[in-house]
Amino acid sequence: MRTRITILATAVVLVALLLGSFALLGLFRRALLHSQSGEVEARAQAVAALAVDGALPDPLPSLDTPHLTLIQVLGADGTVVAASGQLAGTPALRDPGPQRRKVVDDIDGVRGGPWLTEVAVVPIGGQDRTVVVITSLSGYARGADLLRTSLLVIVPILLLIVAVTVWLVVGRALRPVEAMRTEAESITGRQLDRRVPIPPTGDEIARLAVTLNDMLDRLQASSDAQRRFVADASHELRTPIANIRMAIEVAVAHPDRADWPTVADDVLLQDQRMQHLTDDLLTLARADAGSEVLRIASVDVTSLLQEELARPLPPGRLLVAEGALPAIQVPGDGEQLRRVVTNLVDNALRHAEQTVTIGLRAVPVSGRAMVEIRVSDDGPGVPLDDRDKVFDPFVRLDQHRARQQGGAGLGLSIVSRVVQAHHGSVTVTGAGVGNGGGATFVVLLPAIVPTH
Repeated sequence: MRTRITILATAVVLVALLLGSFALLGLFRRALLHSQSGEVEARAQAVAALAVDGALPDPLPSLDTPHLTLIQVLGADGTVVAASGQLAGTPALRDPGPQRRKVVDDIDGVRGGPWLTEVAVVPIGGQDRTVVVITSLSGYARGADLLRTSLLVIVPILLLIVAVTVWLVVGRALRPVEAMRTEAESITGRQLDRRVPIPPTGDEIARLAVTLNDMLDRLQASSDAQRRFVADASHELRTPIANIRMAIEVAVAHPDRADWPTVADDVLLQDQRMQHLTDDLLTLARADAGSEVLRIASVDVTSLLQEELARPLPPGRLLVAEGALPAIQVPGDGEQLRRVVTNLVDNALRHAEQTVTIGLRAVPVSGRAMVEIRVSDDGPGVPLDDRDKVFDPFVRLDQHRARQQGGAGLGLSIVSRVVQAHHGSVTVTGAGVGNGGGATFVVLLPAIVPTH
């Protein structure tokens, strides 16, 4: 990149210098010609004044001018009538015509070129004669050669200066990029805590470094979450496996005293626990990978909630509706949404002191028709600092969510993933049953607006 930028910048400057040089030479030539011309009428009159009895002396005497000036006087037929001594025997240098000024490079036998030739018609001896005034431009030639030679020296020097300057400036500008590249190259999956240096320039490169560091923050957070997920999943699976092994080892060690039906029930219970855990893990993995296929149809949310209200309850628990449940439908996957409601109710029953309440209503949100599902309990509630973390996999609020009380900490994570896949949101607040505490989980989903 440094080489390409240097070559491109040098090429652009080269084109600009060449165009400027040609333009300068052209302007110099025009200015010099303009300064040398314009005296042809006066000089033609001076030549006419030399005529005695209508005849001009031949050769013509030299005129008093700043530059070498030669004269030719042409007759009506274009032949030379009189001329300066240097032009003796030289044919007419100009034909009478509309072009009054012309540059002639060389004149045979005469030094001092190039020459500016100008014509004027004056009466001499009663006849109109064409006077050709020929002025030496040798001073212009020397000045033009000097200017051309100077440009041939100056242009390469300027190009070299530009190339070196661009090379150094681009190298200095790209130095932070190279430092970032070197640091990024050394960052591995085991060193995601490292960050690329941020230059103090505040320009696009500094913003690129900030963006790369933000990306590394996200990668580190994702990697940390993945490690925690694998560790937690391994821990959760290890517990039922250990229970199964212990039950079987005890029974095998004392086969005559083992209660084999009880052992079988225990093994089946632990197997069901592992099956439920692996199903939850698969659901989360599919949701995170975006490969979960939703079978979208019209889902009767009211029927889902009524099914939950009719479920068997643990002793000492009440599950009630928050008023009459309106008839509301949403677009979505019926089985996935049923799992959302079941997981929320399971979570609420696990933490409630006694009562869990389910509510349903239609609400407008930013001009859109939405469905609000509320599941509240009268338990200890969720601390404010934990309300975002509670939807992360394997998160348990230790003082209220001991493993003996239920799940592996995946239920609310599944709720969050499924709701997001349905273009909705789920939040938790602190006002529960009777607004006296507990936790309230609020799910918002797009509603189907009935047409009439």
